[in-house]
Amino acid sequence: MRKIALMSVLVVCIGSAQALALSQMPYLSASDADFANLLPPPPADGSTLDRRDLQGVLDLQKTVTPARMEKIQADVEQTVYRVAGEVLGPTFTKERFPLAGEFFTKVNQASAAGVRDIKQKYKKQRPFQASKEVKVPENIERASQGPTYPSGHSTFGAQVALLLSMMVPEKTNELHSRGREYGEQRVASGVAYLSALMIALMMQKPEFREDFQAVKTEVRKGLGFAP
Repeated sequence: MRKIALMSVLVVCIGSAQALALSQMPYLSASDADFANLLPPPPADGSTLDRRDLQGVLDLQKTVTPARMEKIQADVEQTVYRVAGEVLGPTFTKERFPLAGEFFTKVNQASAAGVRDIKQKYKKQRPFQASKEVKVPENIERASQGPTYPSGHSTFGAQVALLLSMMVPEKTNELHSRGREYGEQRVASGVAYLSALMIALMMQKPEFREDFQAVKTEVRKGLGFAP
């Protein structure tokens, strides 16, 4: 009788683990879109718009305080917990919301391929590469040697804000504000421009929609919101 009971518990646990596992299918593939042409070109080097973008970076850098620089450094981290933790609270952690972390890592990996194609097509120099007036923390400069357009961090921040606001509409304004701030940190650090989603393409995939619903359930339940 005890063995039967233990087997029943094991079956339930296995079923729960399977239910909490994300799809193994990628959210985007190379055939889903002509990623290299997904965005219009950035302002041409030396053009009026290009100079305005560069001036925008310089103007923003003048306002960077030591406290802001600490946050810029912290926001180098590309995780959903870093982007949304300020909005969803200190309990929004990997330990309590593991599925959310895995899901947004997959989203970031899927969109990174498209971002990479666009970057390689336009090869837009980063602000600190275009002007010696732009100052960049050494560690951020070392990690930011490739092209800048579009900004991978800004793209990720926007995706986190959009998807989480669909899961937790009660926090829409705060999430969108934080998403914009997260992207702006890259401008303030001197490695990205104000000029810049592939979520619409991902939403067409049934495996993405199923994973989205699973993460939505985890997030709402964990934060104490009604289903």
